[in-house]
Amino acid sequence: MFNSSSQAQYAHLQQPKMHRVVVAQLLATFCLALLVLPFGNIEAVSALAGGLACSIPNAYLVWQAFRYRGAGSAKKIVRSFYQGEAGKFMLTAAAFTLIFVLFPSVKPLPLFSAFVLIQAVSWFTPFIIRNR
Repeated sequence: MFNSSSQAQYAHLQQPKMHRVVVAQLLATFCLALLVLPFGNIEAVSALAGGLACSIPNAYLVWQAFRYRGAGSAKKIVRSFYQGEAGKFMLTAAAFTLIFVLFPSVKPLPLFSAFVLIQAVSWFTPFIIRNR
């Protein structure tokens, strides 16, 4: 599609590397679950569930929102962002519903703490990526 000289010229049009945020969230989720493991298996699984309840819907948002590029796709871009946000909200609600239904012994403190901490990963990852 682009040769190397045109890639440099149109670098600002290349798709953003938002998948890095999702990868960082997933890595942080598993690391957090391992850090919580000494407090108990249920706590670690609760933290894992909370992290996944945040990172999986966010992965859907990233996939949905960054499918289109360029000025000619402006309407598609806006629509895909709205669809991505709506889908993320619905997936998050479904995830918490499934967690509480399928895992009645879930511990709310590690569940919701992990959810908030993994959400914070998405706030700080762009700064880390930009500074590289």
